[in-house]
Amino acid sequence: MYKTKINTLATPITLDLKITRICLYDYILHPETIQSLTVAEGIEIWENKKTHAIALHIVDSKKVAPISTLDITFDDNTTQSIILIKSKKIIHPIRFYGIAHSVQIAGDFNSWNPKGFDLEFRDNCWQYDLEIEPGNYSYQLIVNGEWINDPHCNEVIENGYGGYNSLLRVPFTTEKDEIFLEPYRELEQTIIVAIRGSITHYVVLWENIIINEEFTKLNNHTLAIRIPEAAKTQDRSFIRVFACNDTSSSNDLLIPLTNNKKGDITRTIAVTTHAQLTRNDKEAQVIYFALLDRFFIGSPSQSSPANTETGVHAKLNFHGGNINGLHQKLKDGYFNDLGITSIWISPIVQNPLKAEEKNGQKCAGYHGYWPLNSHTIDPRFGNDDQFHAFIHDAHQAGINIILDYVANHVYKDNPIIVEHPDWSTPLLLPDGSKNIGRWETERYTTWFEEFLPTLDFSKSEVIDQMTNIALDWVQKFNIDGFRHDATKHIQTEFWRTLTRKLKEEYELPLNKRFFQIGETFGGREMLKSYINSGLHDGQFSFNLYYEARSAFLYEQVHFEKLSTCLRQELLNFGYNHFMGNISGNHDMPRFISYAGEDLWMNQNAEHEGWARHITVKNPIGYNKLLLLHAFNCTIPGIPVIYYGDEIGMPGGGDPDNRRPMKFTGLTEHEQTTLSKVQDLVFMRTHYLPLIYGTFEFVIIEQQLLVYKRVYFDAVALVLFNKSRTEKIVQISLHNIRLEMAFSFQKNNFKLTNDYIEVTLPAMSFDIIHSQPLEFITHSENIIPAF
Repeated sequence: MYKTKINTLATPITLDLKITRICLYDYILHPETIQSLTVAEGIEIWENKKTHAIALHIVDSKKVAPISTLDITFDDNTTQSIILIKSKKIIHPIRFYGIAHSVQIAGDFNSWNPKGFDLEFRDNCWQYDLEIEPGNYSYQLIVNGEWINDPHCNEVIENGYGGYNSLLRVPFTTEKDEIFLEPYRELEQTIIVAIRGSITHYVVLWENIIINEEFTKLNNHTLAIRIPEAAKTQDRSFIRVFACNDTSSSNDLLIPLTNNKKGDITRTIAVTTHAQLTRNDKEAQVIYFALLDRFFIGSPSQSSPANTETGVHAKLNFHGGNINGLHQKLKDGYFNDLGITSIWISPIVQNPLKAEEKNGQKCAGYHGYWPLNSHTIDPRFGNDDQFHAFIHDAHQAGINIILDYVANHVYKDNPIIVEHPDWSTPLLLPDGSKNIGRWETERYTTWFEEFLPTLDFSKSEVIDQMTNIALDWVQKFNIDGFRHDATKHIQTEFWRTLTRKLKEEYELPLNKRFFQIGETFGGREMLKSYINSGLHDGQFSFNLYYEARSAFLYEQVHFEKLSTCLRQELLNFGYNHFMGNISGNHDMPRFISYAGEDLWMNQNAEHEGWARHITVKNPIGYNKLLLLHAFNCTIPGIPVIYYGDEIGMPGGGDPDNRRPMKFTGLTEHEQTTLSKVQDLVFMRTHYLPLIYGTFEFVIIEQQLLVYKRVYFDAVALVLFNKSRTEKIVQISLHNIRLEMAFSFQKNNFKLTNDYIEVTLPAMSFDIIHSQPLEFITHSENIIPAF
């Protein structure tokens, strides 16, 4: 029945300024069934029916509405639609007045690759016109081959490695008539949306079908949406709402629907409580990343310092963590107590038995990222039966399992490369130099290490082999998602093929929503190129993490920078996205090490991790860490907790950031942090404004940040005070419906008809919520909603 339809929620397409290229396979499994394609005024369609690729050409930008649709009619005369969003890019001039024979520019906007970004010398200066969206961008100039900060820019930003880059600010314009939508209430299977501002056009979709004409009615400042009868045929479907006027577009709404059966009567209603959520609701997940070898040693352990060679430092060797250990902690209730709903496990494939030299030291493949055999579980981690048992019990506990899949490279003795040596990219470049670590200039071919050949995904047989292996893991173990390693180093055709196979052979037959998230270091333009209905659900948001880290570490850094960064996230990925909001990961120093003032940005974190034992010197670091956790749990996107961050486990750079997990002997600060993170995660998974709610800033000051999230009658006001003094925060209730209020932190507050006044202690946060949530307190042992 799904052959001629768009099979998942079609991700909106942001138009480029001139030409936007679209692969129809990303949205439709069988594009040959398309009868016609239609777009709005000001856009022309160029179609290649042989490749099922189209290009949307902007012929008259003034006629293109901020929100429009690509309407697809199939050979059964049904029509489905994909939202088109007009680009907010502007032309921003870059000028350099120095003496030079060549000048280039590189930064967040082009993923730090200067190729093709050459300034031209004209009118007595070097010039380049950047097509760029509003926001803040880190950048440098390359003058005569030398990377330098722009001498004509007065602002700099930390680069995360002890240095600074120039800061380019492209301001967000204040629209004359901004629009904001809020889900207001539900009456008799009709959803009422409140509208702030005036709209001239709106699109309401049930799944991917426009229902404006038959099921909606616009009245002044409200939009009534009657839920279609067809929604009764699906256990979970969605209403999406977009609106615009001539100059601006609104936030987007995502409202999940569920069927309520009483006797012979079935009513479709909006999901409004956590009890209506299931493990299949990807939007509601909180992910926990367990580096398996360092997590917990289960019995019996088959792990040991499994190298026949001597001289492997303990930090670089196997510690014994395994599948049984992870399973034991699951049965002990650790994950349910924490409240998380998905566990991301580091790669469990067979890694080499011998150590390899890396950075001058012998290192074992304890981390799992050196696949010796991509088909089998490393016996040091466990076996098939143990993994089956673990996944079964995780699912019974309402927890999804996300497996880390390494496709970009294999170990040199992997049969894949031994039997097909021509499947690797060349190690040597034409100039004779080694193609190792050239992350941008040789993005698709560079090797990570000389013993890790990179696979050549320009070859169809490589794509077939590696997608089939991934599918085998899914079908054999019934996992729920993939974390994809080194995403940007693999061509999109591989990701497109894998997602297509997952849809055809797993998701659609089983009516299951599979989750895919990628690791990509780069600008948002690059990240977006890997996110849509036919590729990945999301990417880890390293850009947001770096800004959040800076904001919560340093009192003098204005919250404006973090708020601008978050606005960029919403602009690029929408208000309901799957970007991973991380507390840290295995490739960067622990946040608490900086916050606890035993590690500084101007230090080499990897060196410091080897030279001394990094601790939490100043306990204020735990307060700062909780600010980060609270931020991740209350903004759009998916919270991702790196193991140990729930207690504030310190560490320098790799491998010191991969210490064995600590379960016993917690200090008072660690236990307090753990309890507060448990409560935060329960709040996130139980209070729907933090999952499906709107997002809007209320106060942005240097040391004070307040934003609100609203979902029907439920409201959340999230407050951050990063100063060292108590603040009395008064928030106007204009445009905020708050008849009752409760403080997550049990802080003092005063609620009137006109404002709420909250006493916010130094270096703290609070969540003011409009519904009583006693059940989220960990001591009451509430079962998670999944």
